[in-house]
Amino acid sequence: MVSLITLVVTSQKGGVGKTTVAINLAHSLACRGWQTLLVDTDPQNSVGLSLSEKTRRCPGYYDFLHYECDVDELIIPTRLPELHLITAGLTETFFKLETDTSHYAGAVARMLGQLDGLNYDVGVLDTAAGLMGHTRELVRQADFALLPQQSEPLGVRSIIQLLEGIARLREEEQAIVEVAGILLTMVDPHGEESLQVACDLRMLVPGDTLLRTSIPREQDFVRASAHGVPVALLYQKLPPAALVFDQLAAELEPRLTLQKVAYGEREFTRLMD
Repeated sequence: MVSLITLVVTSQKGGVGKTTVAINLAHSLACRGWQTLLVDTDPQNSVGLSLSEKTRRCPGYYDFLHYECDVDELIIPTRLPELHLITAGLTETFFKLETDTSHYAGAVARMLGQLDGLNYDVGVLDTAAGLMGHTRELVRQADFALLPQQSEPLGVRSIIQLLEGIARLREEEQAIVEVAGILLTMVDPHGEESLQVACDLRMLVPGDTLLRTSIPREQDFVRASAHGVPVALLYQKLPPAALVFDQLAAELEPRLTLQKVAYGEREFTRLMD
């Protein structure tokens, strides 16, 4: 049986492109052959609002936290067989759950446990901003965290705070979560300040924590969200912006320990007898 790898997309502040990253990365991973589940845990229902009007009415993550139900009842298929979705669902329960940590801590563990038995390779979880409440619990129980950060000077301070918060979870609560990488978003390749942020972060964070891939400031991402599709499906011809997320998926695969079967280990068919 396949063991689920969970990747939480999280940030200290809003407006850094978490939902854009989560949707497009999940789509790219699915296109690369991984059985992928995209889960919206943001009470703003950002994934559902971005993808489909239909998904706004579907039960989802918050229904699971609040009611006794099975997670497979909440999974929505997409036209891409390798990609499935769980919406935020009944977000009205969000504020109630925030005052009852024991309830949602156990529910998060139960959800991840049920998902682990459903033959997915990777779960991509979009989250609310800030390392607190149920988002903190999701990060604590996840395998990996991806940290999108807008390429602006103030972002350097917030990303360091988030790294320190994750380090505390590992040290004080024995969390297993590892940082898959920091992903710069809304990068202006011609802006001096934007490029300086990348230089500053490389000096401040350890090793290869800052990913080589970055997400440019691109109008197609806004247009794709408005139409409810991943950027790769925005036009008949694949737009250049979509290639960035395929590059991101390829860079993350070894970090997430996603490994294909080696060529020497799998059966093959000859072209001719």
